[in-house]
Amino acid sequence: MSTSLPPQMNALIVEGHGKVALKQTETPKPDDHSIIVRVHNVALNPTDWKHLDYFGKVDTTLGSDFVGTVVTKGAQAGTNVQVGDRVAGMVHGGWDVGVGAFADYLKTHPASVTPIPASAKDEEVAGLGVGGYTAYFGLFQPKHLGLPAPPADLRGLGPIDQSKKLLVWSGATSVGQFVIQFARAAGIHVIATASPKNHAFLKELGAAETYDYSDAATPDRISAAHPDLTHAFDTFSEKGSQESCARALSKTQPSKLVVILPLSKELASVNDKVKGTFLLMYTVGGEAFSMFGENFSKEYAQEDQQYMVKFTQSGVFTNLLAAGLVKPNRTSPQTGGLQAIPAGLDRLRQNKVSGEKLTYAIQ
Repeated sequence: MSTSLPPQMNALIVEGHGKVALKQTETPKPDDHSIIVRVHNVALNPTDWKHLDYFGKVDTTLGSDFVGTVVTKGAQAGTNVQVGDRVAGMVHGGWDVGVGAFADYLKTHPASVTPIPASAKDEEVAGLGVGGYTAYFGLFQPKHLGLPAPPADLRGLGPIDQSKKLLVWSGATSVGQFVIQFARAAGIHVIATASPKNHAFLKELGAAETYDYSDAATPDRISAAHPDLTHAFDTFSEKGSQESCARALSKTQPSKLVVILPLSKELASVNDKVKGTFLLMYTVGGEAFSMFGENFSKEYAQEDQQYMVKFTQSGVFTNLLAAGLVKPNRTSPQTGGLQAIPAGLDRLRQNKVSGEKLTYAIQ
């Protein structure tokens, strides 16, 4: 079952470093293992402008986060989603030709999307993919923090287990907001850092404690209050934040830190009990991959792909959204569709967007 697709579509195409243009391009063709999604709405992420500026891969389609309707499904695309389902997810835009969310249609693997509750508006859920998936993998995948995940059928928040503690550095980021909520759903005591203006909001999301990340004494204060703290998720991962996490973690017990940029070479000198892992969601494609000077083997990537299949097929993200236990990031819907996205990317470049995602209706 499928919908007839037009031969051409609109897409934001990379023309070089920092250069992107709205063009007509070939609509992706389905194959036996993929789905075609008609894009309704997209959300901007810092990774979008960074791919454009730093890599500038000519003729690729930009964009990662999307929500849309499945219009075509391959014969061997499994049972995770059906034609007509509204789904959200992420793709690796700006890297390979024909792959990107800032377009009328996109092709992706069915395991990379999450069915969306009927009550959710497109602009609310357009940004689930990058932030939500990164948070879940970092928290619960065994190769990273490996914490116990919440039950897929959870309907209400249970008590906090004080023996399970987590530091979330930069909790107000897109990833940080999801980390806090997933961790609270799993009964974890969450210690979050952020600008003081966001502390009340993070407590609404489930943080038990909040600290000012701009205060140089914060890591030592956290360490003094929680000498048994052994897990941290750095959702910023630059400008000294990794070292701050290491300072806050236990000095006597083996500790785990997951980061979203390459690991700092200074971690061991700050705290030799800390084992760090670098989480990059683009490995879920299942192929050997290199970025930021880091090489991920095919075996490593296939582990991630299999974990993604397990995650999406469990329905845990869909169910937590439907139960209201995990809420999407705050969004700021923009006008102008695809042609307005470059201006939004420029706002991200200039660090003029905070605590919300810019979203754009595509059709």
